[in-house]
Amino acid sequence: MTSGASTGAKAKVDPKVNERINQAMALIRAQRTMVLATGTGAESWAAPVYYVFSAPGFYFFSSPTARHIEQALAGGTAAAAIFYDSDQWEQIQGVQMSGTVTLVRKRAEQLKAGARFIIKFPFAKPFFKTGAQESGEPPQLGDKVKLYAFIPKSAYYVNNQLGFGKRLPIDLWLGNMKH
Repeated sequence: MTSGASTGAKAKVDPKVNERINQAMALIRAQRTMVLATGTGAESWAAPVYYVFSAPGFYFFSSPTARHIEQALAGGTAAAAIFYDSDQWEQIQGVQMSGTVTLVRKRAEQLKAGARFIIKFPFAKPFFKTGAQESGEPPQLGDKVKLYAFIPKSAYYVNNQLGFGKRLPIDLWLGNMKH
């Protein structure tokens, strides 16, 4: 994001800003699971899900009857965290986000996210097999799951090497730190 009048010239971006967004994106690409937190009324729930990131969201498969899906769709909001596991507090880093969960309905979006998902998680091929099995085999996993997207409305990069509890707002869609 840039500030000031639109003159066609790009604003200078602090190299440290680019370094932080690059660290956050490297973390997102390196990790495999995202913890999705949902809630309605007095109940809350957290569930780890495998994901792939493709702007504007984090795509994952889940059962439509899973508690986190039902709560996310009913409540209208969700939160998510992706982080490196570490034995030392100084090494903690991650991305904390709030946003919404939506069922992916557009075929083009399903194909794009699905292709990325299979590349990252080859075991997911059965997710794409739908319909009745003519051979009498039990239903495939693909008959029981749907593709969802967590769309962040706000995101923060946390890195304790920058200071304990230091959170930096990031724009995952444009690849820039918010100013």
